[in-house]
Amino acid sequence: MRLFQIGLNNCADLALYELFTASGVKALRGSGIEWQDTPRALDRRNAQIMIHRNIRAGRHALEGLDGFDAFFDMEFVVNGGAIENFRQFPLLAEDYPDAKFLLNTRDKQDWLRDRAQYRDGLYLELAKERTGMSDRGVLNMWADDFHRHHDMVCTHFANQPGRLLEFDIDRTPIRELKRFVSPAMHLVTRHWQHGDHHASVWDNWPLSLLSAWAQDRDPDTTPNKPRAA
Repeated sequence: MRLFQIGLNNCADLALYELFTASGVKALRGSGIEWQDTPRALDRRNAQIMIHRNIRAGRHALEGLDGFDAFFDMEFVVNGGAIENFRQFPLLAEDYPDAKFLLNTRDKQDWLRDRAQYRDGLYLELAKERTGMSDRGVLNMWADDFHRHHDMVCTHFANQPGRLLEFDIDRTPIRELKRFVSPAMHLVTRHWQHGDHHASVWDNWPLSLLSAWAQDRDPDTTPNKPRAA
């Protein structure tokens, strides 16, 4: 079984990743920077760009990432551009019929505040640059996306019982997540520390690698090729 975390960032993504890794699950977060020096793992490749390119080429999304069982922070921001693989949940559900999906969420107003303040406001500034909107315009856009994404996910899995867990990081008991992934994954709940809500849309990659990826990345407007059999 694989697990995909598909909630929006700033919803304890890092804390969830650390819970799973501390419990012995082979997990991947964001670009996969933690695995860069591991032989036969990523070999200095960006995991989110790999997934993005696989999807664009009509391959199965996780081709080349078979060694991982859980995926968190499935996005990457560089040079003002964004790859958001977590939004590909319908395709991931089709490609991996035994996979489960974690929709992590929280109070919307708390989420908006933390997102706007992330990295001293840099995330908000980049969103304004990308869209040409004001602070208020970006916050309204994020608020709409918060509801729209949640509704799209819940609607998609409405007729697939057992595949989705809606997990409010401040209200849902951690035992529900433990039960959801059991018996394929055994979570040690004492490792659950959700005080840090931040995600890893940026990683500490060398600037030379970031620039190369930005120049070589497949454009988001390119239509996906037909799916591989």
